[in-house]
Amino acid sequence: MPYAEHTDFAAARPRVFLAVPFTDDFKRTVTTYQDALKERLKGMHWIPPENFHLTVKFFGEMPPGKLVERTIPRLRTILAHVPILDITFSGYGFFGTPTKPRVVYLHGEAPELLKIADVILKEFPDERPRPFNAHLTLAKPLRQQVAADRRANEMLFGRWKMKGAESVGLPKVKASTRITRLTLMETVFLGRAAHYQGRTEFLLG
Repeated sequence: MPYAEHTDFAAARPRVFLAVPFTDDFKRTVTTYQDALKERLKGMHWIPPENFHLTVKFFGEMPPGKLVERTIPRLRTILAHVPILDITFSGYGFFGTPTKPRVVYLHGEAPELLKIADVILKEFPDERPRPFNAHLTLAKPLRQQVAADRRANEMLFGRWKMKGAESVGLPKVKASTRITRLTLMETVFLGRAAHYQGRTEFLLG
């Protein structure tokens, strides 16, 4: 399998994760669904389109030597014969409760990616194992919200949970794309803003 590496990490202990990157065209499609949320939710941190991705495995902070000598080669072996995959985003969702939502996202359906993620999570188990959930994060609540915004959001999320996303005026979601690569990304902070920079690409197919 072809691959490209760039291991000049920005941090002494880089914070890394394996993700599905998206093309600029697909990011523009996702932005239209994010814009619909912006019309209805207040007091949110909106993920910049350049940061749109789908996390397969979060590794956290790791020594560069371990990444280069162990983690990347093991991932390369796992992904060596994985074909190009398809994913369809078919709806909105949120993690948490109406009073304490954590993440607002688009839900992805990708059975073959789920199988690959299971293999990767068995090879690199989390301290607190949880099932892989294919989702593309669109927004997170601000830590400090205006009380009126928080109450309005609670009402919206409550109705959403009971009657579905369309009951709060959100459009139906149908967006598909091909997964041609997975990328090991590093989180780089510029001030308080997080940016995700690709370090190693694993081409599929």
